[in-house]
Amino acid sequence: MTALPPNNYAPGPWREAYDICLRFERNAGDSQPKRLMCARFLGYMVLEAPAVRGRDNFSNEIKSCANEEALEKLAMLYISHFVCCFRAAKGTPTSSTHPSRPSFENTKETLKYLLEEASQNHTTAKAKALIRDGYRCVLTGSYDVTCCDTMPTIGELVTTNGLPITATDAAYIFPESTNVEISGENKGAAKYDFATSVWAVMERFGQVLVTEELNGSAIHRLENVMTMDKTKHFFFDSLRLWLESTVRRIPDRVNSTKLGLRLDIPEFVTFTTPDPVNLPLPSSKYLHLHAACARVAHLSGAAEHVETVFRDMEELPVLMKDGTSADVLSYALARLGMAVH
Repeated sequence: MTALPPNNYAPGPWREAYDICLRFERNAGDSQPKRLMCARFLGYMVLEAPAVRGRDNFSNEIKSCANEEALEKLAMLYISHFVCCFRAAKGTPTSSTHPSRPSFENTKETLKYLLEEASQNHTTAKAKALIRDGYRCVLTGSYDVTCCDTMPTIGELVTTNGLPITATDAAYIFPESTNVEISGENKGAAKYDFATSVWAVMERFGQVLVTEELNGSAIHRLENVMTMDKTKHFFFDSLRLWLESTVRRIPDRVNSTKLGLRLDIPEFVTFTTPDPVNLPLPSSKYLHLHAACARVAHLSGAAEHVETVFRDMEELPVLMKDGTSADVLSYALARLGMAVH
């Protein structure tokens, strides 16, 4: 955990909200580690908000809290619905291959099929991302091993020039695990209720209109997907690695919790596409919200808390009767919301 820096905001709602966080931090002290984490989480959320309106909304939520118990509840709400959303164990669904899908070797024919005939799902999103990203990890530049094995031109290019090869995934910025078709027929379902509350948090804080941009099969839109080395994908999903905007916006700066996680990645990454209309780039808005979440989680100590809870969920067979595993239960219920179909 990193202590909150001094309040440098001009008089107004942001300064007032941040003052509340500083006071909450002082009152918690080292004797109340969970409250200290919550105070710092709220403070860093104010500091790291990726949009002015998001900072306005969050500052007003802090100011509306009647006492420190309410502040703690607000922090835990955002940890479970914001941090845990991005930290979700997203994994990679098993790919399926349509029997009439053209060979990847004919890129134009494949892209035509993907755009005009194929249903939008994880498999087609991965295929389109591979074409857009040049069959390489967007971070390391290593070529996808399956493409090297099945596409003679790629295989020859890699072999002739001694280029690096890796196994890749389709890495989603917003996870598939919290997605649900937001429509009346799904109301009342556990996943619907959890998804709508997660998306509401994203919209209030990050100004990402999820129900308009990522609802249902739109979660597979290319703006939300990148080709990524499997290990780097794990680091990205677990909030250990993220992409920060720079003053010039392009390129993005790669950052991580430990230098060793990005030794084989350039400091700056520039996304490119051969077809901006049909193969759009990853959304800078989505990436910057992911980066804000990662920074807040690690600076406040929330990331360590969430990791502990996720481990306990896997290792604790029976919830303790004395209440010491209350956090495990609350996060387990939140995760249930993500897992129910």
